[in-house]
Amino acid sequence: MASGGTATMQATIAVIGPPDLVRLVAQVASRDFPHLRIRPMPYKNETEAVDLVRDRPADIDAWLFTGTIPYTLAQQAGVLDRPATYITYSGATLYRVLVELLSSGRKVDRISIDTLDREQVVEAMRDAALPIDGVRVMEYRPGRDAAQFVQFHRKAARGAAHSVAITCVRSVYDELNGEVETVRLAPAIVSVRAALQTIALACLGRVTGDAQVVLGFVDVSDPDPELADDVTALAASLFTLYEGRYLLVTTRGILEETTSGFQQLPLLTSLSQRHMWAHVGLGVGRSAAEAEALARRALARCRTAGPFSAFVSLGNGGDLMLAGAGHSEATPDEPISVAVAARRSGLSRGNLDRLKAMLDQHGDDGVTAGDIAEALDVEPRSARRTLKRLERAGVAQPVGRVLAGTSGRPPVIYRVRLK
Repeated sequence: MASGGTATMQATIAVIGPPDLVRLVAQVASRDFPHLRIRPMPYKNETEAVDLVRDRPADIDAWLFTGTIPYTLAQQAGVLDRPATYITYSGATLYRVLVELLSSGRKVDRISIDTLDREQVVEAMRDAALPIDGVRVMEYRPGRDAAQFVQFHRKAARGAAHSVAITCVRSVYDELNGEVETVRLAPAIVSVRAALQTIALACLGRVTGDAQVVLGFVDVSDPDPELADDVTALAASLFTLYEGRYLLVTTRGILEETTSGFQQLPLLTSLSQRHMWAHVGLGVGRSAAEAEALARRALARCRTAGPFSAFVSLGNGGDLMLAGAGHSEATPDEPISVAVAARRSGLSRGNLDRLKAMLDQHGDDGVTAGDIAEALDVEPRSARRTLKRLERAGVAQPVGRVLAGTSGRPPVIYRVRLK
């Protein structure tokens, strides 16, 4: 391969996304990855991604999605049986759009932004010397779809004389355009190149896979005597580092085979049934030192992805998220009972009953640590700890920040689901 130091190889990569983004990926690949064969598979709506994968041609070696929503839909449908990843959208892309808005002299009272992480948005706003008052952010989480993003942008524009919706989703742009001033983000070239590099690395290694070492860190909420049995499928050696953290060692060939081409990690499902949270970070390298460094990077990705998550890092910027096999972890869109929440979080039934009563009155707009502190009559610090425990238990999920009318670090908004 001509780019990034990867060995020359032949692989057919199916690119799934809107027609314009599929063309962009093909252009970058033809210039920087001449040994990759690109199979364009455009769609009109991201919901078509599952059928495109299910009806795939036989010669496809890997999948590259132009956004996280179609990738997640295909992953959740269980149709991915070979390496797959998606192109991320960076804060640099948002910064370029913000500068264009400023340069055009447009007056903007309110900006609503979907998909991007709130920290990326805050950083881009500050780099563009723009105030964060009037900015609303809805990050992408599994389970969220284009219809929810459309509703979010409409609600943000309500009552604002000058409002701009910034979206990463083609169908959201098509729905809002003409109703609300809407700008569609496109991924930066560097992000396209990084995704192509990732998928190339995922395809590489059928011959050299067993010569590459895999180190993995497993972080769980409690000591786990059953873990040694769970890792036998990976033919892994397991070492206890300290309470709740373990190190496993195997080879790339075995890992790729048991994860269906870096797609699913049955170990994650087993851990979710025994723990309040579990993170698995795996690194693939030519040496133990390289694999360990990559495993630490993968573990750091886990901590921002939810209470039960796993990543494998292949180096050169390539990180792939692994799903649990048939994983049915409770999420904030799937309410769980107070009894189960108490057991998983360690919080008292009484406090959770009071919290549920507050949530029933509060509606679906989300709550902050201040709301929790008032409902439970505790200090803000205690309220933040309560939310973190609920987040680790899969009951609460951060969905944004209060960016208007605040000083200092904006409070985090959480969606909490109790029944």
